[in-house]
Amino acid sequence: MKWLIRLYPARWRERYGGELEQLVRDLRPSRSTAGIALDLVKGAFDVHVQQGIGLQVGDRKAIKRGMVIAGAVWLGLSAEIFVVNVVLPSQSDDELLSVLASYLCIFAALFLTGLLAAPADASLKGHLLAGLVAGSMIGALTAATFAVVDNVWLDIVALQQSKIEGFAQSGAGSMREFINKGLVGLAVFLTVGLGVGGAILSWAGGVVGRHGRLTGTTVASTST
Repeated sequence: MKWLIRLYPARWRERYGGELEQLVRDLRPSRSTAGIALDLVKGAFDVHVQQGIGLQVGDRKAIKRGMVIAGAVWLGLSAEIFVVNVVLPSQSDDELLSVLASYLCIFAALFLTGLLAAPADASLKGHLLAGLVAGSMIGALTAATFAVVDNVWLDIVALQQSKIEGFAQSGAGSMREFINKGLVGLAVFLTVGLGVGGAILSWAGGVVGRHGRLTGTTVASTST
């Protein structure tokens, strides 16, 4: 286990290394080796992040909460993508309303990321990073879902009119090649676009959240 403690920054080990080694020895009789190892790796990551970019406790909480929100949004989007493209496919490609609804849900979730970060006393950096991480996660994971759906159920997806017309004009050797080339651009667009948009929306949510807290504090102090 001592080699895992070396994952922590040198200065941190000089100050807390002895205490951590003693804690590991105390935990061994009651905890599994795998559980202790996982905690050490997670702790080392948290320390490096905190020291590397100066994150406060509230900032780290905001980022973790943003990751949870991103995971929930991605699961919802994945279900929609599967239903629309595989279960109830439409050859007319009339999906404007569902696409708009999906983006509105994403934007609302990214705004909520910042709104929920305000009570945790996250800094401006924390709000921006929480939104950036959440938006990038949603974009990258959603692109991965499209890649799985389009390749596993290619025979169904290939019947979409937009795919047929795009393939005819692309010069690609196969429908799979055409689709996968398009997925590369989609992955970059979603990851970068939602990452940047997430940072902005999370910041806006934080502004609203802090304003609400200040207003509530002012009203409470006035009423007393």
